[in-house]
Amino acid sequence: MLRKTIVMVTMIVLGVCTGCEPHATQRKAAADRWNTATSQMKLPLAERQYKSGSYQQAMETVEQCLEADPDNPQVQLLYGKILLARGRRSQASEQFELALKSDKNLAEGWYWLGVAAEESRDYDRACEHYIEASLLEPGDVDYILAVVDVLVALNKSEQAVKLLSAKMKALPRNVSLKVATADLVLREGDTKGAIRLYERAVLLADTSDIAESLGYCYILDGQWGKAAEIFEKLLAEYGKERSSQSNRETESQEEQRRKSLARLLARCNMNAGRYGRAVSWYNKLAVEERDNAQFWLQMGQAALGAGAANRAFMCAQKALDLRPGYAEAIALLGCAQYASGDYLGAIQSFEKTATDTKNGCFSWLMKARCYEQLGATTQAERAYEKAMEINPDSELGDFLAKGRGTENWPDDWP
Repeated sequence: MLRKTIVMVTMIVLGVCTGCEPHATQRKAAADRWNTATSQMKLPLAERQYKSGSYQQAMETVEQCLEADPDNPQVQLLYGKILLARGRRSQASEQFELALKSDKNLAEGWYWLGVAAEESRDYDRACEHYIEASLLEPGDVDYILAVVDVLVALNKSEQAVKLLSAKMKALPRNVSLKVATADLVLREGDTKGAIRLYERAVLLADTSDIAESLGYCYILDGQWGKAAEIFEKLLAEYGKERSSQSNRETESQEEQRRKSLARLLARCNMNAGRYGRAVSWYNKLAVEERDNAQFWLQMGQAALGAGAANRAFMCAQKALDLRPGYAEAIALLGCAQYASGDYLGAIQSFEKTATDTKNGCFSWLMKARCYEQLGATTQAERAYEKAMEINPDSELGDFLAKGRGTENWPDDWP
């Protein structure tokens, strides 16, 4: 009887113990699921805090996530990004490596590990990491551009261009790739190649940044008319964009931007031979630039080109009032006098710049023209000879010495 009782108690105890083991396992699994869920719920909050720049709050939230789910690669990745933002590069790299240990196919982890390496100026390692990210997600343009940046830093621009060219073929409508390639080929001195790429980019996404880059390329290539069209359109659209930019720029910055575009537009029209339009834009800047001698010089040159000799004369006088002895303004004054038929006055003006290094040759040439108009042939011949002594290679000197008119003067002469 006693033996049976002992056996029964033993069986009951064993049964209870056996029942406890699966129950404990279930409780642990439930706790793990809860911790994982808690971590996942808090992660978006930490992301928002990080993006808003609240790094201390983001760190506290991420640490709670890690406590609940220490092996979550997304949490480790975010923790590394926060550490990197706070200048703790070494610790950040450790977190990125932990994230990749948890998930070796985490492309963003390779990317941020590359960012940390690039900040340490270890461009070779950064390149390796960026390439890993790009191989995992070939269509991610940010990863491609990251590879390009470090290739340029390693003086491997040719490889960078080849990479971008291959990616453009794979992603033909991606604007960022075209712009990046244009920037790079422009840096390498291929202005026309850059223009072609910027033009294609503008067709896909006509943004102000791309259009402005195209405009500057046109200037570099001497296509002043096309540049003027670009900047005129930008200036016309600028007022529409001001309200959307008010949160990013102060009013004074916006006004400075507007004036810069207007100055550029005036200069482009001037160099394109659109003198009337150039004068119109200079007029709009006259009040703001009233104390700028160079501005009055440029406005006077445009007025002279437009056939307004009297106005050119007044602009030259204004420039000289602001900067006495300004050689270019004196030359403009002489040209205005010549254009209005005051040949003796023009001779006196050009005499003042005849010894100037930059304007000497031109001044003697114009004196020669004035003497010709006055019928002083001998003095005109001597003036031509003096001009050619100063600059034997002068195209304008050779042009005028042959007795031809002024209607087709080279573009770089008033």
